[in-house]
Amino acid sequence: MSRRPGAVARGGTAAQRRGYKAAHLLDGFQASLGISADLMRRSLTNVIRYCMDELLPPVIRDNYYFMYPFYRFWFNGSEDLNAIMRFKEIVHSMSDEEFTAFYETLKCRANIRPTDCSEASLQWILQRIDVHKNKTLLDVGCGRGHCIERFLGVGVDVTGCDIYTKPIGASVAKYFLGNVEHLPFDDRSFDVVTCFHTLEHVRRLSTAFRELKRVARNQLFLIVPQQRFFRFTLDLHIHFFYSPTYFRSLVGCEPSECAQIGGDIVYCAYVDQRN
Repeated sequence: MSRRPGAVARGGTAAQRRGYKAAHLLDGFQASLGISADLMRRSLTNVIRYCMDELLPPVIRDNYYFMYPFYRFWFNGSEDLNAIMRFKEIVHSMSDEEFTAFYETLKCRANIRPTDCSEASLQWILQRIDVHKNKTLLDVGCGRGHCIERFLGVGVDVTGCDIYTKPIGASVAKYFLGNVEHLPFDDRSFDVVTCFHTLEHVRRLSTAFRELKRVARNQLFLIVPQQRFFRFTLDLHIHFFYSPTYFRSLVGCEPSECAQIGGDIVYCAYVDQRN
């Protein structure tokens, strides 16, 4: 694109006008209902994503000018919106420091919700954790600590790990600064390893899979969104997983279970029984 949205002629293109109208309706919807962190959960954003990804023609859905108002709504307060929209083009040229700084300074409406995990997906995971033989758990990409609190509730010793200098939100008894592509732990350090809504953001996916399997002793649990590729996505995902079968083939750790729950793909590998 040679022109930024601000340079469009008065009134904008037809696609841009449609985008501004839709984003304005979303803004009014949020304001009228007083949308809080609870209502910004995945249950709402999945409906919005479905309508945009499945019901709109691709020529409109992936149009820069149509999507610009949605980005302006979603990344309210961010300074360089154009860089955010071009994220997929620039992310692989970032250093590790630039990559971390990008997420640390990102202002997004999703920041107000406690977790990206749906309750149904989390229950699928909790039902499969064998608390009789598993005593230690590592949560990679622990974010605000919502899932850590749930894991502590089942009686395991939990360690959090993320790219931020300090954990966000809930206090974590054990917290390590680390990237899923370079985990600062010895082989088979934890009985259970979890990684939720993180793998779609990493730059070297195969390296991340290898690291997660390396530090897990008994079970590995993963959650990723089920999503088709689009150039412009408000979630800034780099990788897109369109089916449980496809995702299971990428992880490459058998025996395993994999299922679709709502807008998520949930996965459990039994590392201690690995073929």
